[in-house]
Amino acid sequence: MTDELDLESLRIGGLPIIQPFLGCLRVRVFLDELLGTPDARLKLPLVDSAMLLVRNFTLSRHPLYGVPEWARQFDPGRLELLPDQILLINDDRLGRTLDKLFLADRRTLVTRFIIHMVEEFGIDLKRLHNDSTSITFAGEYRERVARQDGRGRRRIVHGHNKDHRPDLKQLVWSLTITDDGAVPVHYNVYDGNTNDDTTHREIWNSLVKIVNSPKFIYVADCKLCSRDKMAHICGNGGHFITVLPRTRKEDERFKEWILHNPVDWQLIWDRPHLRRKHSPPEHFEAVEDPAMSSEGYRIIWYRSSEKWKRDERWRDDLIQAARQDLHRLGERAGKRKLKTREQVQAAADEILDQTATRLWVKVRVESHAQETYKQKGPGRPGKDTRYTRIVKTIYRPVVTLDAEAIKASATADGIFPLITDLPAEQMSPLEILSIYKYQPFVEKRHEQLKTAARVVPVNFKTPERIEAYLFLYFIAVTVHALIERQVREAMKARGLTSIPLYPEERKCRAPTADKILGLFGSLRHHRLFENGRSIKTFWDPLNDVQRMVLELLEIPTSSYGQ
Repeated sequence: MTDELDLESLRIGGLPIIQPFLGCLRVRVFLDELLGTPDARLKLPLVDSAMLLVRNFTLSRHPLYGVPEWARQFDPGRLELLPDQILLINDDRLGRTLDKLFLADRRTLVTRFIIHMVEEFGIDLKRLHNDSTSITFAGEYRERVARQDGRGRRRIVHGHNKDHRPDLKQLVWSLTITDDGAVPVHYNVYDGNTNDDTTHREIWNSLVKIVNSPKFIYVADCKLCSRDKMAHICGNGGHFITVLPRTRKEDERFKEWILHNPVDWQLIWDRPHLRRKHSPPEHFEAVEDPAMSSEGYRIIWYRSSEKWKRDERWRDDLIQAARQDLHRLGERAGKRKLKTREQVQAAADEILDQTATRLWVKVRVESHAQETYKQKGPGRPGKDTRYTRIVKTIYRPVVTLDAEAIKASATADGIFPLITDLPAEQMSPLEILSIYKYQPFVEKRHEQLKTAARVVPVNFKTPERIEAYLFLYFIAVTVHALIERQVREAMKARGLTSIPLYPEERKCRAPTADKILGLFGSLRHHRLFENGRSIKTFWDPLNDVQRMVLELLEIPTSSYGQ
């Protein structure tokens, strides 16, 4: 470039992709209503700050202090901002926007937002899946005094951490998705020590308002399986599918019954192997429990060939680990704190408890006489040296396997029970299993929240800003889900089994929003100036894969100047 020529390069990235979805969802309209009458004293309207955060969370999440620098890389018009407004963005303004969002009626807006989304995108709400996860925080987050306005806020405290970090405090994030593209239709944030047992009734009532009917199937984990929650759903005209917990008497009763009675397992599904296409298919068998649950609900037992192998391998690995630990214990017998029968028995019991093998591995402690000889008197030993015979009792563990207990456990390998209020004439065992098998997609949404969307680490100190931050994150995750849904449906309609989104153009059978948006992340818009006057505009060229994705999303290439 000469003194007369200047080149301006601004990022475009995935903004043209997310903009149609934000427009169809009317995110700006809803946020504008939520934040109330604009304050004329503000140089940067609150809704503009909120929309900027939504775009940032959707594309590439930054802490508040990093958002201004991120925004200055883009064409202001693509962010729906004026060039002068870009210079007004700072973490204080964004933080005050979160404070305002906390004070607003977010719950009502989420309901209206979801109802509009369902109508706009034609999303099926016949089956809804719920699960929760932990959002972990590094920091003290001490208890704060009550707010003067009386508003409640979530408590960041220790709880049952699902990230396996019991040393850190947390909040509980609950998410409900449809089985039509795994699109989120409800979320909530609870105190860090909240148990899932207490949330299902509230969540189901909220979903009834969204669906405008109780006539949907609610699917959740075993925490739903309690008398009052199942009765609440069934008594109000709804339906549920959940897992029967192992702690229920019906579980023990059936496993005891199959020990002494033949089971008429019926093959219901041969599913191709999910990971290895050349491996044998996975077989699913089913049988109706001869007795109902104590509440009178239907229990269906399933047996999976893959789970059968996993259960058998898991038990064998535990037994092998226990035997190795007990063998090492025997080698240390007679030393330090392993000199008495009681000490050895206590150490063996601890190993059985740690490996959870007390049912199959039996240990008895036997005494052995150990002879040693000690030289009498000082000096070097010779042919006339005399020795004293010392007999010491050593206690060692003797391990045996309970073959009958192992055989009894093996009869339950591969089986799992589902409980539902849906009658047999309305829903077959295969249909119920197929519905429940969509449950892992909720966990996938949680995984994407923490990895691709990078919800942690959280760079806020006040619970108020954290709650508002998670509200905007729910919008961003919803946009991600809608992008994935549209791409995958378009692939199916066109007979495409994969798209080369991975490095080295490797094929991707189930494109995620993270991969789709990342494909466009480096694209820029360039303008050439001469003495301050624009003389030429040009764009980074699109490759074939990018054009294919835009076609699937029904976004014109003109959005990227092509």
